[in-house]
Amino acid sequence: KSISLTIGKKETIAIVGENGAGKSTLVRLLMGIYRPTRGRVLIGGADTANTSPGLLYRGLSGVFQKVQKYKLDLGENVVISVPENMSGCIDEGKVKKVLEEAGFEQEGIGLKTMLSPEYGGIDLSGGQWQRLAIARGIYRQNDFIVLDEPTAAIDPIEETRVYLRFQKMMEDKCAVIVTHRLGSARLADRIIVMDKGKIIDEGTHEELLSHSGKYAEMYEEQAKWYERETTET
Repeated sequence: KSISLTIGKKETIAIVGENGAGKSTLVRLLMGIYRPTRGRVLIGGADTANTSPGLLYRGLSGVFQKVQKYKLDLGENVVISVPENMSGCIDEGKVKKVLEEAGFEQEGIGLKTMLSPEYGGIDLSGGQWQRLAIARGIYRQNDFIVLDEPTAAIDPIEETRVYLRFQKMMEDKCAVIVTHRLGSARLADRIIVMDKGKIIDEGTHEELLSHSGKYAEMYEEQAKWYERETTET
């Protein structure tokens, strides 16, 4: 509702807010998955309402909270983000690199390991599947990448480590991080705060904490939780 937002070419922004605030709807509009009923969304100057999806998705990658678990081997589960790469020899070096960057633990799991118990393979933990999905997203060539709460199955401390690695990889790209955990949001260049479908505040972590508002309230509440997680760890 009444949103006006511009994201720079090499800017990393975080979109935060409580459940139902409109975060996921906004990123789907930004990616061209949803088309606006009013107003316009421009991706690199192209109006999403008048541009074919194939053109919009070129150079764009996304990782979402709901992970797609393909009944394929580990390597194929990564390169499927670029389907044409599956018909030839897989670049194993590149696949291993993105898995490492995503924090995927490969001990005892090879690229040819089938990720499906139904086909004589294995299953992964929720956290490992989410790390694999992040590797899948960064394997795809992109200038704009969206991470929509892809670390929900990972504990807050490890999530911060994942985003720190992600931050280094995205230095020359436009990136959007959607999260309800504010410990990760502070890594962004700019934070967008949403509530009931609207942007109610924006700024850096320090700027948003400097005045009373939704972000400061959420951060104070979560800070206690992070301290508790650290103590238990």
